[in-house]
Amino acid sequence: GGTGPLSLVDRIDFSNDNATASLRGPLFTARNGLAATGNSNYGWFGGGAPGPLSTVDRIDFSNDSGTSSPRGPLSSVRKELAATGNSNYGWFSGGQFESRVDRIDFSNDSPAASVRGSLSSARQHLTATGNSNYGWWGGGGVSPTFYSTVDRIDFSNDSSTALVRGPLSSARGYLAATGNSNYGWFGGGSPSTAAIINRIDFSNDSTTAS
Repeated sequence: GGTGPLSLVDRIDFSNDNATASLRGPLFTARNGLAATGNSNYGWFGGGAPGPLSTVDRIDFSNDSGTSSPRGPLSSVRKELAATGNSNYGWFSGGQFESRVDRIDFSNDSPAASVRGSLSSARQHLTATGNSNYGWWGGGGVSPTFYSTVDRIDFSNDSSTALVRGPLSSARGYLAATGNSNYGWFGGGSPSTAAIINRIDFSNDSTTAS
């Protein structure tokens, strides 16, 4: 987004999500245009601007009132990227002029992230979601030109270039995604498709998202 840079962290209580989110400990580095992923215990926030930056901050969910701790950096400076992961690793990819994929090993996150394969094309303002086996990166581009492209990374073979799967229903950037083990939902975005939600069926991802 265009606001910031900020270091604020808000926490939503899923058991009481009608209340205003509570302010927790800040990120170590204030920035915007970053990406994040995590597992059940920690959250990793990487990249961003101004800079761009390669900085990675880690939030300990069991002690989220403290300032996040700096961990090993990404392999390159980048902003407006996207990330997803499983319980063991996090994959950060895309960003300004970037297609490379970085992988953070959650069990040893102090070294620099390792470079893996790449997306099918360099693009920014994209988003990502995944399950335990694969990650899907969708949309993005370079404003005002955006794409409907969806790339899939096989986590068990992440040194290869991502495979292009069925596209989103429309080209867009600045969107967001979430998912479960079976489906991924891609919503919002720019330029004129802000209310559209697409669903990718992970078991049949070669067709256009519904």
